[in-house]
Amino acid sequence: MDELSFEIGKNIRKYRKLKGLTLEKLAQILETETNYLGQCERGERRFSLDKLVDLIEYFGVTANDIITLPSTEEKRNPEKYIYLQKIYELLENCTDNQLAVVLNILKEGVPFIKE
Repeated sequence: MDELSFEIGKNIRKYRKLKGLTLEKLAQILETETNYLGQCERGERRFSLDKLVDLIEYFGVTANDIITLPSTEEKRNPEKYIYLQKIYELLENCTDNQLAVVLNILKEGVPFIKE
C-alpha cells in the first residue's frame, strides 16, 4: 500500500460516509464492483482516473479534497506516518465508546512511554 493511495481512499471513505452511503451503494452508483471500491478505499488498489473524476463530481468536491499530498513533515519522517496509518486502520471501525476508551488509554500511557 502506498501512502497516496491510502490517503485518497481515506478521503473517499470520509465523503461516502458523509453522504450516508454504504460501500455497496456507492459501487452501484459508480457502476463498479464493491470489492474493487473497498480495496481502493483501504489503499490496497489505486482508483482509475475515470473513477476519481466520477467521485469528485458525485461528491461535489475538488481534486484537492480527495488527493492530499504528503506534507514536508510526512516526507521527512515517513515511518511515523506508516505507523499512524496502521493505527488508523485498526481504529476506523471502532464505535465512539471504543475510541473514547482508546483515547483515555493513550492519554494515560503515552507520558510514561516518553520518559
